[in-house]
Amino acid sequence: MKKIGAVIGSMGKTEILSQKVCPKCNREVKRVRMQIIGGENKGQWQEYENECDCRLAAETMQAEKRRKHKYFEQFCIIPRELEDATLENFKVDYSSQGEALASTIDFFDQFTGKENLYYFGRTGRGKTHLAVGLYRYFKENNITAMFFDVPKLMDTIVASWDNDSGYSESKFMKAIAEVDVLILDDLGVERVSEWVDQTIYSILNQRQGKSIVFTSNIHPGDLTKRYGERIADRIKNKMSQNQLISIVTPESYRTKDLTMYKD
Repeated sequence: MKKIGAVIGSMGKTEILSQKVCPKCNREVKRVRMQIIGGENKGQWQEYENECDCRLAAETMQAEKRRKHKYFEQFCIIPRELEDATLENFKVDYSSQGEALASTIDFFDQFTGKENLYYFGRTGRGKTHLAVGLYRYFKENNITAMFFDVPKLMDTIVASWDNDSGYSESKFMKAIAEVDVLILDDLGVERVSEWVDQTIYSILNQRQGKSIVFTSNIHPGDLTKRYGERIADRIKNKMSQNQLISIVTPESYRTKDLTMYKD
């Protein structure tokens, strides 16, 4: 349907056929009949309807979403070996992996933007693959997300102190606070220092009421030993039992074919 404003200059008589107010944007929408005053169709009548603001508003919102995705993606660091990881190609060899995959899908299906998730288990059990797959699911469904392993997150913050980095620490921390979902991979393998612990606490504090997904080698019951009660409490804040996902397998994905090194 052509816009009235695009054709009214070449029209003669106009009759209003109907008019209504859009309940969403409150703009008046008119359907009119206009008589062509020149050209080969002179004298003929055509019908037109003007558009309300809803489509324009939806396009504006989508453009803003795309801008936000691009903004947050500039900071994300996905492990090279998992660049193609999805939930669909997650390999299930043991029951705990199948249960972890099912719990991940349930988490996404019931996601409201406030829930946290904590994957734990020994190295190479598929925690990061699931987290990357979840990250892709969020992006595909217009939910903004940032993905970092925690050591590289700390390095990125330190790099922001350089005047040539292209971004400031305050800008970076603002992005961390605003993104819909923050995914922190390999929690617990970062170096131990007062600054690191304070930075982690600051991030968790800024994310109160917004979703964080963790992967870690640390059992939830041992978080207090590593971080102290204050940080451990923030990590486990408002988590239910089904948001603590344990992956237990007899060997790592990375060494499963090296039978002489199985433990």
